[in-house]
Amino acid sequence: MKTIGKIFKRDLKKLFTNSMAIILAVGVAVLPSLYAWFNIYANWDPYSSTGNMQVAVVIDDKGYTYKDISINVGEEIRKNLMANDLIDWQFVSREEAVEGIKSGKYYAGIEIAADFSESLTSIITSEFVQPQITYYANEKKNAIATKITDKVVQTVQTEVNESFVTTVVDLLNGVLGTAVEVADEHGAELFADLQEKIASAKENIGALTAALASFEKVMDAAQALNGSLDTDNLTALLQNTDTLVQNTESTVELAQASVDSVTSSVDTVLLSAAQSLSDAAAALESVQDAAGEKNTAALEKALSVCKSVQANLQIVIDALENVHNNLPDSLPAVTDILSRLNAANARLQTTIRDIEGLLQSGRNPVSESAKELRSISASVKGISDTYKSDVKPVLRNEVGSLLAVMSNLSVLLGDVNDDMPALRNLSSALEDAVGAGGSMLSALHTLLDGCCTQLDSLSAKLSGLSDSEMVNAVLNFTGSNSDELGEFIACPVAVQTEKVYAIDNYGSAMAPFYTTLAIWVGAIVLVAILKTDVKNKKELGGVKPYQEYFGRLLIFLLFSLVQSLIICLGDLYFLKIQCYHPAKFIFAGCVAGLVFSFFIYSLVAAFGDIGKAVAVILLVVQLGGSGGTFPIDVTPSFFQKIHPYLPFSFVIDAMRECVCGVYGNHYWLELLKLCAYILIGLVIGTGVRALMRKPIRFFSKRIEDTGLL
Repeated sequence: MKTIGKIFKRDLKKLFTNSMAIILAVGVAVLPSLYAWFNIYANWDPYSSTGNMQVAVVIDDKGYTYKDISINVGEEIRKNLMANDLIDWQFVSREEAVEGIKSGKYYAGIEIAADFSESLTSIITSEFVQPQITYYANEKKNAIATKITDKVVQTVQTEVNESFVTTVVDLLNGVLGTAVEVADEHGAELFADLQEKIASAKENIGALTAALASFEKVMDAAQALNGSLDTDNLTALLQNTDTLVQNTESTVELAQASVDSVTSSVDTVLLSAAQSLSDAAAALESVQDAAGEKNTAALEKALSVCKSVQANLQIVIDALENVHNNLPDSLPAVTDILSRLNAANARLQTTIRDIEGLLQSGRNPVSESAKELRSISASVKGISDTYKSDVKPVLRNEVGSLLAVMSNLSVLLGDVNDDMPALRNLSSALEDAVGAGGSMLSALHTLLDGCCTQLDSLSAKLSGLSDSEMVNAVLNFTGSNSDELGEFIACPVAVQTEKVYAIDNYGSAMAPFYTTLAIWVGAIVLVAILKTDVKNKKELGGVKPYQEYFGRLLIFLLFSLVQSLIICLGDLYFLKIQCYHPAKFIFAGCVAGLVFSFFIYSLVAAFGDIGKAVAVILLVVQLGGSGGTFPIDVTPSFFQKIHPYLPFSFVIDAMRECVCGVYGNHYWLELLKLCAYILIGLVIGTGVRALMRKPIRFFSKRIEDTGLL
């Protein structure tokens, strides 16, 4: 151990007493870290910068119209891509796109043909044409870029597929022609609406059945009438026609005179009543009450006038009501006049009681009764004016219409005598019509009964269909949610990603690989610059082979430890990679540096330049077999078989535990597996080195003789 220590101290002394050696030592310590840092930074977040990659887009789609539905999928793709900033989309012509892809201006190109939308809709026709998207890929420009653009085209294809399914759903909706209209603003179901319509139809059939029953009764009455129309009865009837005509004409003349008398009398009575009430009011106002005694004669006169007017008003009311009640329709003007007359009559009754009170006890002032009489007089005068202008003409017109009907009746009765032969023919035709009508009504009854039965059956089937899953699916197709349904069919499953061990960026994900690679490269740099054999052994006394091996090993381990610390600390605090366990990350890097350096040093110490070549070969093999970039499962079987035994695999897995999160004892198990290479290196550096000393010395001598190496 003492000799080993002397070798190490002498190496350090020579290193730090030579300025050129110090510069070289610093370069050896820092150089591997640059390899790691530049690669990690270059891969920091490449997929967030794909917006700088130019991809040509050619959209010639002219659109298509089917069943009044306009479709232009190409325009939809254009809008979606313009809103997508993941790629620098360049909308150009086909010639520009092809030339740009060939020249390397564009990484790839997408072409949407002119008949693209029309081809999409051909699925519902007999001539189906599968639409195609033409994808141009420039694989010469960059291998990884092609993979990125491939994914972009797949994204565009997915969008087109979703648009296609939505378009088909819209077309099916248009072709089926189903408009699910909701009668209720709260959204009644289609089947409930149909059930209501069926119920309404049954009600209408019920009403028609009732009408048929009434028609049957009419037919029965017609049949009875036909039986009563015999010759004797008709002759007797026609013999009395002249008398009926004469009586009808007399009645018309009498009614006309009576109505004229009533309408004129009402006018006269109302005017007289208004004047009488005005005179009575004047008489009351002339009463002197200076001595506190009433003029009994004036009050009695006024009372008599009021009672007379009240009786006349009641006569007018009764006469108008009698005429009005016998009219076919109620007249609003007459109803209004009657209401006003009744109100005036009631007020007059109250005034009569007041005057009677004055005669008995004098409890009411005479002036108030006079004022009320003048008010009633004015009201009656207004009623008279309204009667003249509105009611009297209406009554005369209405009664005139009735009298015209009676006159027409007399004319009709006169015509009956002339139509006796036609009436006999009518009797015969009526008998035939009644027979045919009975048969028709019977058949119509049977038809309506069958229709009711069919409606009941349809209602029962609709009740079953309303709960059918298939019908609900069809209604979804024909409903207003075709866009959402199209998206659902195109992508029925939504993927929710739960990242178990999330990584902030791609650089942090690649840090374990490039850090491990840099540590291995650092160990190769050491054996390329530093010599494994000790010179001037006489200065140290007797130096045995194992002392030489371990003495020079210490300076290699020291440099490797410094290299590993610089690399790991730079990853954490210069690049600031994601790392949940920084201390473990540094420790794993230091252990890797010591193991790698010890192993490679042992190879070179045992095999010389051949050992250096083996170290480089192992580096190349581990680039593909460690699973640092691509998953080991996608690599060739050779790499899959050697993967569990490569030192890179252990270090990368241990560092991933630090970067992403530790699971169980995986971190320590990976480092323990790595330490197996210490034993391998020890066997190579001691046992194999002793056996290979002479052959390697001979090989090195022959290489030196060439004068080239």
